[in-house]
Amino acid sequence: LTMELIHDGESWLGLAFSETGGMVGSEAVIGLPEENAVQKYNLGGKYGDAVQPMLDDNQTLSDASIQIVDGQTIMKFTKLLQEDGEIEILSGKNIMLFAHGGYLGLGYHGPQARMAFELTL
Repeated sequence: LTMELIHDGESWLGLAFSETGGMVGSEAVIGLPEENAVQKYNLGGKYGDAVQPMLDDNQTLSDASIQIVDGQTIMKFTKLLQEDGEIEILSGKNIMLFAHGGYLGLGYHGPQARMAFELTL
């Protein structure tokens, strides 16, 4: 699955795959412009220390990038649809979460900077 997210503004971006539509227990791809890094994360809770990068063996994204161009943050990545021990991306309905922060490093997104949605593949 290849994704491109474009946000009007300069901030970190996150796109999560969820089984319930809630943050806790979901798995995210988070891009941090401050570190020029795009990685997979486990969302273990709604506080900073609970949002942790997955182990190196699980960092299987390809063609991953994040950049700021003309005031927009652009994150791109390719992710496998099925990976051991991770939420499967289905041919059909998938529950997704999107969030962004007001700064370039990872932090709280605020209530107006998040959303859940369904994506059918």
